[in-house]
Amino acid sequence: MTDRDRHIPKAEDCCQDGLGTLLARTHEQLGTAVTDRITARGGPPELRPPDLALDRLLAAAHRSIGIAVTHRRSRENRAALTQRNQALEARLAERGPLFSRPSPVRLKYRQQALCFARRYWPVDLAEGMRAAVRVTQHLSGFLENTAQPAVHAEPVVQQLRASLDAMARLPKPQRSPATLTGLDYLVAVESALAEPAQRLLHDLHRIRQLLDEELAPAITTLGMSSPAYLCGVDAVAQDLIDDLTQGCGQADALAEAVAEVERASSDFVGADLSSVKLDGVLLEGILWDATTVWPEGWETLIRSASMPAGEEQGVLIVAAEPSDTVIHAEA
Repeated sequence: MTDRDRHIPKAEDCCQDGLGTLLARTHEQLGTAVTDRITARGGPPELRPPDLALDRLLAAAHRSIGIAVTHRRSRENRAALTQRNQALEARLAERGPLFSRPSPVRLKYRQQALCFARRYWPVDLAEGMRAAVRVTQHLSGFLENTAQPAVHAEPVVQQLRASLDAMARLPKPQRSPATLTGLDYLVAVESALAEPAQRLLHDLHRIRQLLDEELAPAITTLGMSSPAYLCGVDAVAQDLIDDLTQGCGQADALAEAVAEVERASSDFVGADLSSVKLDGVLLEGILWDATTVWPEGWETLIRSASMPAGEEQGVLIVAAEPSDTVIHAEA
């Protein structure tokens, strides 16, 4: 082999050198691309810990729990909103004609309206009427089953008289309903109370008349009368029971009128009271919520004196004394 032959590259060597050059060039281009990408992202990435899979699992669990909690809270919020709307609808259904009067007027004359309600409902007249029914039924039992009915019946008659007298002490209207102009709130309040009160008084007068003019005189002569006469006295007692039962309905009507005045004087949920001067106004017992608008500077004071009103969510009631705990109306 000559020297010339030694310097001539073989075909196999040429192929290997070309492949190496190609690989080297490809590696160089890939490195350049990687460097450019890393540089574009702000530098080399941080080394990841070997428990990357656990981190990803925890992150996925956290996201799943968050989604579940969000959905649950959404359902609870919707349920609470539905409950609040139902309570509001029930409250609106209970509101009578007096609620058509402006809220500032109802608040301004609140104390006087509540005084009217107490005057027309000095005692539980509905229970008093039902007690009178029971007393008269007891009297009827004496007349039927006692050998000496007059002796036992006369004390019961006296008890019934005293009960009727106590219930008949209702006030007469100080103002005539004919003067109602639609603007005088107190006239409207007294008119709402006076109408059922007058019907109740009329029934009480008729009951007392039946008791004094028919039943009581008949009882005093029972000892000198025949058994047939006793049956007639018992029939009068039954008439008295019927009249008292009818009077219970009138007492219930007056009770509802009193409750309407009390609601109109205390329910200010959603009312705009921003124009009312609250100095000297009786606020104890007022119901309000987050939608009630108070005069400037008063809401903090009223909130400190309020507490939740029963189970109705978001409704507060002004208590007699300030509270150390701040109550949010949205709660």
